[in-house]
Amino acid sequence: MLRSAVLSSALGFLALTGCGHSGYAVRTVPSIAADNVGKPVSLLQEAFGEPRKIDQSPTKWVYVWFIAQRPDGAPTGFHGCEMEVTVDARSQRVLGYSLSNIGWSNCRQVERRIRVAER
Repeated sequence: MLRSAVLSSALGFLALTGCGHSGYAVRTVPSIAADNVGKPVSLLQEAFGEPRKIDQSPTKWVYVWFIAQRPDGAPTGFHGCEMEVTVDARSQRVLGYSLSNIGWSNCRQVERRIRVAER
């Protein structure tokens, strides 16, 4: 009886530590970008910081982020993922995005720790 109580307590503790109560999650760049289509661009700025540049026109803005990552075994040089996000100029909501692999990096493998809503 004591063993089952200890085991259930240990399993309960492990479940609580792994269920994301910290408010953060590690996600790939493509899933972060896709989940933010239709949402304010400020959410992407929280996740990736200030963009490298912003191109503005009267109807849309294009935000550009470079996320550096040097894969294992890659030679010295410029490696990462460039993300271009098109934003409606009036509402500041994300309309779409595109990703470009730079060097030996693969955007599908580049991850970021982002804040998620707590339940």
